Amino acid sequence: MKPVRCFLFLLLSVLLAVSADAAPFRPSGPSLGASSLRPGMKGHALTVVSGREIIRFPVEIVSVIPRKGSPRNLIMVRASGPVIAKTGGIAAGMSGSPVYVNGKLIGAIGYGWNFSEHNLGLVTPLEDMASIWDWPEKKVVLPGLPPLGTGPAEDDNDQKEEKPENSRKETREKEKDEEEDGPLLQGEVSPLFIDGISSRKATELTALLGKERYVPGGGFSEDIPVEMNAKLLPGEAITVLLAWGDVTIGSTGTLTAVAQDGRFIGFAHPFLGKGAVNYPVARAYIHSVVPSLEAPFKVGSPLRIVGTVTHDRPQAIGGRIGYFTPSVSATLNFMDTDRKADGRKRFHFVPDPFIGAKLSAGIFTGLIDDLWGRKGQGTAVFSLTVHGRGMGQGWTRRNMFFSDKDLAADALKEAADLLDIIFLNPFAEVYPLGVTVSAEFTEEPRLMFIEGIEVKGESFSAGDTVEVEVNLRPYRRKQVKKVFKIVIPKDAGGLCEILVRGGGIEPLNQSAVIQGWKTIANFRQMFTEMSALETNNELIIEFNYEKVSKRGKDRRDTEDPVSREEQELLSEMKKRRLEDGTLQIFKSEFVVEGLLRKIVNVKQGDGKNSEQTEDEEE
Repeated sequence: MKPVRCFLFLLLSVLLAVSADAAPFRPSGPSLGASSLRPGMKGHALTVVSGREIIRFPVEIVSVIPRKGSPRNLIMVRASGPVIAKTGGIAAGMSGSPVYVNGKLIGAIGYGWNFSEHNLGLVTPLEDMASIWDWPEKKVVLPGLPPLGTGPAEDDNDQKEEKPENSRKETREKEKDEEEDGPLLQGEVSPLFIDGISSRKATELTALLGKERYVPGGGFSEDIPVEMNAKLLPGEAITVLLAWGDVTIGSTGTLTAVAQDGRFIGFAHPFLGKGAVNYPVARAYIHSVVPSLEAPFKVGSPLRIVGTVTHDRPQAIGGRIGYFTPSVSATLNFMDTDRKADGRKRFHFVPDPFIGAKLSAGIFTGLIDDLWGRKGQGTAVFSLTVHGRGMGQGWTRRNMFFSDKDLAADALKEAADLLDIIFLNPFAEVYPLGVTVSAEFTEEPRLMFIEGIEVKGESFSAGDTVEVEVNLRPYRRKQVKKVFKIVIPKDAGGLCEILVRGGGIEPLNQSAVIQGWKTIANFRQMFTEMSALETNNELIIEFNYEKVSKRGKDRRDTEDPVSREEQELLSEMKKRRLEDGTLQIFKSEFVVEGLLRKIVNVKQGDGKNSEQTEDEEE
């Protein structure tokens, strides 16, 4: 198991706080339940197909489809009129478009069918969409940040008619059962858009987010401003954001309804289905609707962030207008050393500890693809710097990578693992958080190979200092020799090993943690242990000997049956071994490849080697 992966599994834990249940959601206008609908009833829907103008188009109720899952019912409708004729049917991006019958809100368009009659769609009933507020929200509590739910006072009637706690718990349990037992719905009409990174990483991120495809989209500027005290209307185009800045990742849909307290619902289906979340929501500008045989889709861009999505449930998304949570800021400083060209990219991404590391690593990789203008073999000098609350001056990891296939992707694997450890650490929240990646890329294979080792001397005793000559060859250059000194421990004896290797090849590991002798117990220790991880540009010389615990009458009562090394954390073991001379680390300007061993026979402290001792005992 790779050392970074080992840390990840050891530290995979996070504590999430949730807020108390909110009052039942009630839209500002009148509504009508699905049980009151009949085939043939006429109505209309609201949406945006160009710019920001809300338009309406006619709909007719075809049927109400009962379901065992969640949503509990779906309303089949047929859309018509010149707007639908122009768009080619119900388009991706119309999800959340409110539908009215007799002037009363019945729900919102949520689903359609690919390669079918695009005039037919499925409406998620309002009562199902509003039920997302039976679930708790996740709190984000930071100094200076208003508590969740601050804003206009909630409606008095909502407060009076709030469900009893037992009833609300039953509702949540029922919803959970429905989510598990109900069939999955297909054809969600809310397109995922990705802009600013290479197409191959966009495709990979689409799969990571559980989506089938993405459409073009993006922002009008490098960053998206915040609009305070925004007033939104049903039918407006909105975008849920995962990343924004020089990269934009999100999903465009439609706002369904707003309550008097600033809460809203939209989409009429899940975005990612993550439950309690904190994703920015922005007004959107619709460039056009693109007709398609598979399914028409809107092309839009986010304009201004107006609030936060706090629910991402099977029935809908929901959140609060005027409530804002912190994002993670990210910067890429890139240098192409072959062309002597550099570039800088900045973006923000959502504070989701479970997807943040993979999402940001994918974005960094996609940005490097574009800045480097290629993918493939090469060498990278790579630095990851993380700043955040409780981290003082921040933490930096510097490493070198060589790849003969995909340098950008290989270089970002370690960063993704380290960010996972930080995001999911069990000790403390680190938001607000900043991540900076500095990368120097070259097509040149900056490699150095270990070609031979020679130990000077023929006879060795415990406590001796031994010179080790190492033959090294930089890629396609002349061989060079370097001499290192290694110390033989005083308790060594018999056949011992001198090992010369590249960093990360058979690395020293967290044996104390793996075997259960110690644990990483605090935030600072976590970073200390991450800093102790080997780097690929290190040449490492070790003196190794077997330390077998004494048993029976040969072991003193004061002696520990477990060796000291097995009980040390990686940082403690490396520090001790560097101080006693049994470990040497040479940092080079190359990725070091290779591993060679040399066996030496060491006389014990009494001047006898192990074979002599065994003969005497016989």
